[in-house]
Amino acid sequence: MDKLLRRRTVAVLFSAFCLGASAAHAQAPYPSKPIRLVVPVAAGGMTDIVARLVAAKLATRVGQAVVVDNRVGAGGSVGAEAVARAAPDGYTLLMAFPAPLVVSPYLISKLGYDAAKDFVPVNLLASYPMALAVHPSVPATTVSELVAFAKQSPNPLTYGSAGIGSTAHLAMELFARRADIQLVHVPYRGAAPAMNDLLGGTLKLTVDSLTLIMPHHAGGRIRALAVTSKERSAAYPDLPSIAESGVSSLKDFEVIGWYGMLAPAGTPPAIVERLSREFTAIIKDPEVRKEMESRGMVALGESPAQFQALIDRERSVWQRLIAEAKIKVE
Repeated sequence: MDKLLRRRTVAVLFSAFCLGASAAHAQAPYPSKPIRLVVPVAAGGMTDIVARLVAAKLATRVGQAVVVDNRVGAGGSVGAEAVARAAPDGYTLLMAFPAPLVVSPYLISKLGYDAAKDFVPVNLLASYPMALAVHPSVPATTVSELVAFAKQSPNPLTYGSAGIGSTAHLAMELFARRADIQLVHVPYRGAAPAMNDLLGGTLKLTVDSLTLIMPHHAGGRIRALAVTSKERSAAYPDLPSIAESGVSSLKDFEVIGWYGMLAPAGTPPAIVERLSREFTAIIKDPEVRKEMESRGMVALGESPAQFQALIDRERSVWQRLIAEAKIKVE
């Protein structure tokens, strides 16, 4: 009898120990292990550069490693799907940009995730305008002159982009429709080959990041006409916006790129709020702000609610444009 009692006592104590250990683990302060930051594009580009900049700062602030995981494919959809399927515990984040979140859902019929339901916004890190540029053979120094030339040209002007559904593609499609001109889209696998053909004169115009456009503009190889944001860029204040071009149909024109952090849907609100505070503090860091602004970006660090509002606006614009222009992924 004593032996049986001792066995039961040991079993009870062991169960209590396990429950106590589980409770302690569940209540461990966040974060208590490394965080994985999924970047859905290849290393070396602007998205990757920004991701690694904020990842290093986040690691220092929270005292845990932040591992950058480049998951490439399908315009960012491969990486987005990986995050959508991850545990909603704050240890997997997505470095988001427009394509997989507000464009691909209207271009690709069978995505491996629901962009509207599978993520929760954490922080809107930064936005950036792009620049509209032409080859020197195009006799236009302003947007209004470009529109006039395009309307008089016997053949539609050609422009390149990093691919169907890229921000540059959609920006140019929106520009053409608003300006009531005909343009021919030539999709490439990346911005670099499109820029090479613009430099060579095969293409006549394009829209791309200030970082890519302005060095060639400074060298006289292409001519930047305007930025796509409503406000001028602080990095290039002499470059007007398309909205101020004097073309009435373009007076409200605005297309911006942006970077933000997402987490899987179901991530505890307390963790989302903690991460958002950390990212806002990171973006306010003078070193980070200076680095972003030097690359033509606007440092933001905005709340989940502000990020969600931007996402909603973007979805409305691009869903309508894609439907009206009948844009399809071949």
